[in-house]
Amino acid sequence: MRQLYLRDHATDLHGTTVIRDHQGRSCYLLVGKWGMHYDVLSLYAINGTLLAEVKQQSLGMLPKFALYLNRQRVGTVGKSLGFVRQVVYIRGLNWFIVGSPLAGRYRVFQGSRQVFSLQPVELTGNYYHELKVDQQADEPLAILVASVLDHWARRGQRDKGRLRLRRPRLADNLGMDIKCNTIKNEQHR
Repeated sequence: MRQLYLRDHATDLHGTTVIRDHQGRSCYLLVGKWGMHYDVLSLYAINGTLLAEVKQQSLGMLPKFALYLNRQRVGTVGKSLGFVRQVVYIRGLNWFIVGSPLAGRYRVFQGSRQVFSLQPVELTGNYYHELKVDQQADEPLAILVASVLDHWARRGQRDKGRLRLRRPRLADNLGMDIKCNTIKNEQHR
């Protein structure tokens, strides 16, 4: 089981998120944006090879996303109406997502096999999403599904307490130093 770490893609100022392993080595690049119909997040290997994509298919309260692996559509994921506990089925992959959008903790299963788990962690004073992926072949889709789950969780947090990434710089073994300011504090500048 390999551990991967990624920052919140929605607050990244550069539009590119580097996914690193537990030793701080760069493994993948996540590029793209959310919000509009047909927006795309693309996952690349560090050598520049396109591995997988997630494309937004619909907007609204229950948006849908199509998952692509090696340019072939492999599944569709849509938001459910769970608030405290959520169960989501990914059509095509036969994956079940079980977790809490409030805590940001999820486990994804295919039958009785756990494909990956996702949880927030604090490393060297910074916050990341930790993915524990059972098989390396599942990593590209696991990263994209984790990004979709994080996107759904962040959409409901457009309030004064939302954290923003400010002045990124290379720092520790996982890359970025985050200075947290609330929107209220930024408006008084």
